[in-house]
Amino acid sequence: MGIDGKGVTTLVTFMGCQLRCKYCLNERCHGAVYEDDGITPGKGILILSPQQLYDRVKKDNIYFQATGGGVCFGGGEPLEHPEFIMEFRKLCGTRWKITVETALACHPHNIELLAPIVDHWIVDIKDMNPRIREKYTGRVGDSAHQLCYLKQYGIVDNVTIRVPHIPGFNTDEDVKRSIEQVKILGFKDIQEFEYLVLNRK
Repeated sequence: MGIDGKGVTTLVTFMGCQLRCKYCLNERCHGAVYEDDGITPGKGILILSPQQLYDRVKKDNIYFQATGGGVCFGGGEPLEHPEFIMEFRKLCGTRWKITVETALACHPHNIELLAPIVDHWIVDIKDMNPRIREKYTGRVGDSAHQLCYLKQYGIVDNVTIRVPHIPGFNTDEDVKRSIEQVKILGFKDIQEFEYLVLNRK
């Protein structure tokens, strides 16, 4: 309830992400959605429409409204699925808080679509240095560029920026520089944290 948004929150994770982070928290998001037959969903995967998701989580409506909670869309990269989130918003209305936990690894147009309907954004920037970000994620990108898109929609106060210490990829000084750059862009809710690297086979 703490890391995925305020209040009682249901986390919904999407498959798929452009990034290939070395310490990805949800590696299975890069796997196949279906079994070899191309019909059966993979183990632990549910294929749901926005309506089906709404029907599943509405049982918690009383908790969402009592605590100011709702649904957090994570991944994978939730911003690759703007139409789904937009349709879900139509179903739940404004009663529930919609949060996205994102690396902003998407086309800027998707940010434009979701800016008016998402209540809170939790953004893991990886690192503001494009070279460090590329080395860690395996993809070329510029966190500052994407954050500017968020800023232009006047939702700075609805954004939490998470700045990670990434073992083997950035230093304490790199993190400090990232935080300063984020502040210069006008974001105030900044969380500094450290990735925990687990033994992986």
